[in-house]
Amino acid sequence: MDSQPQGQAAALIARIAASRTALGNDYAHLRRRWHLPARIKDSILSKPVAWFGGSLGMGFLASLILRRPRPRESKPKRSLIALALGGAFTLARPALQSWAVRELGKRFVIPGNDTVRHS
Repeated sequence: MDSQPQGQAAALIARIAASRTALGNDYAHLRRRWHLPARIKDSILSKPVAWFGGSLGMGFLASLILRRPRPRESKPKRSLIALALGGAFTLARPALQSWAVRELGKRFVIPGNDTVRHS
């Protein structure tokens, strides 16, 4: 009589172990399924071109939707005399620069010291 309860106990223990294994596998599967960062990472690694294109598209749409209107810049109107004087100074600038360099050279360069002596 002892062999039948032992056989039933061994079968029950094997059934419990199988249930634990199945429950552990189910739990691991559910945990992977509900772990959002891991799912996103797997998706990005499996389809990188689609994710890149989607991010470009969403960035473009966000830039269109969230764009602020630019303030209107009003340029001050210049008179004809101011325009003519500005143009004259623009044309005369190279001549004025060369004149200024010559005058500064005359005033600050020591005569006779403009040659370089090598020892």
